[in-house]
Amino acid sequence: MKKCFIYHRVSSEQQRSGTGIERQEQNLNAYVERTNLLSEMDDPEAIIISDQGVSAFKGLNMSEGELGRWMEQVRGGMWDDSHLVLESIDRFSRQNPFTVVAYLSELVNHNITIHDVSLNMLINRSNSAMLPLVTMSAQRAYEESKLKSDRIRDGWKRRRDQAFKQGTIVTNKRPQWIDVVDDRYVLNEKVAVVREIFRLYQTGIGTPTIAKMLNERGSEWLFESSRLWRGESIHKLLRNKRVTGSIFISEIIRDYNSTFNPVDQKLSEMDVYPIAISKEEFDLVQELLKSRRSGVKVTGGKFLKKFYDPDTNKPYLDRDGNVIELEVDTGKEITQSNIFNGIFRCARCGEAMYHNVVVTKRDSKKRGKFTEEYRYIRCIAERDALCENKALQYEVVEKFVIEHIKNLDFTKILRPNENNPEIELVRLKIEEEEAHIEEYKQNIERYRNSGKKIPFAVWGELEESEDRLKELKVRQSTFTEVQVDTDYLRTVDPSVLFDVKNIEVRSRMAAELSKILDGIQLYRTGKHYVITINYKKVEVLKHVLFVEAKKVPELVSCVAIERFGDTVAYSTPSFCIAVEGGTSPHLINVEGEPLSIIDWSLLLNYVDAVDPNDDVGIWMRDNMNFVFTN
Repeated sequence: MKKCFIYHRVSSEQQRSGTGIERQEQNLNAYVERTNLLSEMDDPEAIIISDQGVSAFKGLNMSEGELGRWMEQVRGGMWDDSHLVLESIDRFSRQNPFTVVAYLSELVNHNITIHDVSLNMLINRSNSAMLPLVTMSAQRAYEESKLKSDRIRDGWKRRRDQAFKQGTIVTNKRPQWIDVVDDRYVLNEKVAVVREIFRLYQTGIGTPTIAKMLNERGSEWLFESSRLWRGESIHKLLRNKRVTGSIFISEIIRDYNSTFNPVDQKLSEMDVYPIAISKEEFDLVQELLKSRRSGVKVTGGKFLKKFYDPDTNKPYLDRDGNVIELEVDTGKEITQSNIFNGIFRCARCGEAMYHNVVVTKRDSKKRGKFTEEYRYIRCIAERDALCENKALQYEVVEKFVIEHIKNLDFTKILRPNENNPEIELVRLKIEEEEAHIEEYKQNIERYRNSGKKIPFAVWGELEESEDRLKELKVRQSTFTEVQVDTDYLRTVDPSVLFDVKNIEVRSRMAAELSKILDGIQLYRTGKHYVITINYKKVEVLKHVLFVEAKKVPELVSCVAIERFGDTVAYSTPSFCIAVEGGTSPHLINVEGEPLSIIDWSLLLNYVDAVDPNDDVGIWMRDNMNFVFTN
């Protein structure tokens, strides 16, 4: 279809906000009206093609602009015999003249006439005498843009080099936690927000919960008062290397003689900004982001729900290619009920134990209708009627374990240390690799049970994972310190910690406990709870707490089972039984404490429950009457 197209373009945002487009539009419309060009067309109205803020020297109007889309239509044969009106050939393109001539040849092949209004010149197949003039005009435009580009690049390079030497600003573009004072970058009050986000994430709190917590604190914890935090923006900040003071300097390198790769981008990392977060802490957080460490499970509040295509099982995308997500409010206040996620094991059968929440509706004369929440720890096998262990009240177990940890002599289970993020990185990688190995082994077992041949790749991946684990453990063995905040464990306020709504404190405690606890074994006999606490890489093998879960729960006794070389000692508040090598056990009384029949009975019952044939249990039964009658 024969149509008239009017094309105008400006290359910069400054020109876009000025009168460049308006001027071109007026001149081109006047030309069309003066020449009565529309009377020759199939369509009595001209079609406008406009590229604003798009460079013709870089060829962006062809690769990304409206003109490029129109050229594709021309190549498809849509606008044969049409006319293109423009102010001058440099509005069409300021690229290498050979490139420009190639474009014009494509138009001429479809019998399209180009009107250069400034030169009052027609460019088409029947007017080939104008081609040298067009080429000269294209060459002039190309040389002007080339010279300007080189000057701008060299100017920016000089400014950057000078700023690096003198410590002055490189660019006015900067993150929200940095201001410019006396031509220098300085941290502003928003750096406290950055540091708080990094601190909260290291305590184990997830990004959506951090966003909610900061939003609830008020506008001073926002970068912009009108924009609330979201999980995605928290995650983006945690990945932003500018917090360490680094920025990436981009330099465009142009090879004007290349037709395949005329433009290359050189990126260099420079320390420019003042440091908000140390590089060591930043690296630690990157590992935490990758590891997605378990142990912190927050419920309630809002979450983002994705919608999936039932045929492909892939999330739906919007027109821009982004995953469609809908914010869903559960209507519940965010809480963290369990700070021992993944740590509890059943002492009866060895299976994992899970946190079970039961909500019951009540109706009383005093309070009317209300709901009560009860939290238990249950063995998975007991749930399936495969174990006889009974459910334990979660609050009772948490209370006595935390009180025990707060009063623990940490010198027996770890060395107090200075902050060393590298240790934490290695520990996280070891946990991740151990999880991978366990997954591979479970897959292998499933193949065997189903009678299928185990793929060679699975064996190879398992072997590689085991090799990586060995290397990590060798590296870990070179450290003399363990990254545990013992001061926090000692000083945390129980009244604050036991509040399930206090996400920050409970998440921090969960993170610290995961570093020292290897597991907690539980079983219940009547109202008595037996809590066995195992530690990671320590001389103390375990502590055993005996708790009576009556109306006001009470710690009845405690046993520390320690190994010193070939000697194993069972220590209670009133006595100690030591076994050295293959010798018989011997009794050591605690000075100033009378021998307690309760301590004796509880330890004997515990040893019998673990192994009825244990030498310590046999000796305690055989000598019980003698000990308490003499």
